[in-house]
Amino acid sequence: MAALTALILDDDREHAAMIAGCLHGEGFVLAPVPGSPDTPEPVADRVRRDSIDICLVGDRAMGRDGVDVVHDLRNGTAAGIVMLRHTGDEIDTVLALEMGADDYMVKPARPRELCARLRSVLRRTSRASREARPSAPSVLRRVDDLEICGVLRLVSVAGRMVDLGPGEFDVLMVLAARTNTVLSRDRIIAAARGGGHAISHRAVDAIVSRLRRKLFDSPEEGARRIRTVHGRGYMLTETR
Repeated sequence: MAALTALILDDDREHAAMIAGCLHGEGFVLAPVPGSPDTPEPVADRVRRDSIDICLVGDRAMGRDGVDVVHDLRNGTAAGIVMLRHTGDEIDTVLALEMGADDYMVKPARPRELCARLRSVLRRTSRASREARPSAPSVLRRVDDLEICGVLRLVSVAGRMVDLGPGEFDVLMVLAARTNTVLSRDRIIAAARGGGHAISHRAVDAIVSRLRRKLFDSPEEGARRIRTVHGRGYMLTETR
């Protein structure tokens, strides 16, 4: 049986070294991180070319937000993906999973639990089963008639495709991660960081306004579906 290959993508060198020791003890072959700061190689290209079995992605990887790296991996490879972050916040977890991660763990990962989680992911994403697995699966978040594919970054309402900008999509994903829950502007800003852009309170208000206009047929429906809770924030409602 061929050795399983793992790729650790984590700018936290101390934690990456701990993970490497754990994986080495489990018999994994560790692949070097692709590219260099001057001539970066697309990580998905490296994973496909070298038939890497599983990728572990930290808060930041190769100078990028880890959620962006997860998105690239899932959109371009069939490897197993485990994300490791310092926060166990529910929104962060949901966003990572809907962007395509197969599992999510809070740092610092406990070695035995990490290896057990990896084995579980690998049972679902083994080389044999990956032959039939599409490179860009339709991972959907459904909120009534609203469908969001975090992997392909596509949105439709009642079957109608809607073109959203990066900031609009990120804010919608955050709201959809906790429907029927009021999220403050600060909470939305903190979670909508995957696109690598900074937003302010005023920008959040403008983005919500555009989402209502693009997604829904009337201002009244927009205000009902994405509610403003004065003094607290916004809430995406879900009736089903």
